Amino acid sequence: MPGMRAVQRGMGMSAILFVLVVVIFAMTLLFKLGLSYMSFYTLKSIMNSVAESPEPILGGKPAVMRQIENQMMVNDVRSVDSKAFTVKKSGENTLDLTLDYEQRTHIFANADVVLTFKHTVVVKGR
Repeated sequence: MPGMRAVQRGMGMSAILFVLVVVIFAMTLLFKLGLSYMSFYTLKSIMNSVAESPEPILGGKPAVMRQIENQMMVNDVRSVDSKAFTVKKSGENTLDLTLDYEQRTHIFANADVVLTFKHTVVVKGR
């Protein structure tokens, strides 16, 4: 019919391509960074389980580190070394267990992401 303009419905090819690029980029970030966060949350749960132990840990700092290392081995956490943990005396019968580390993840080309993680719990000890 002469004189009628065609009205575009839906997205054009450039909009579809843009959405596809954004989705692929988001999925890449999710896969690359998700593993680092999963390791951190596993370490956090290990620390909380040591802190919530019903009996005080005998042996001070070495005993706390031994428990952490054993649970890291059981949970197959290899991305973080036990050197990222520090144990300091905080009270008469308590110790502060702190996890503080950075993890660098390569994204693409010359782009890297640095993630910093920190968590502290109070452990009952003697």
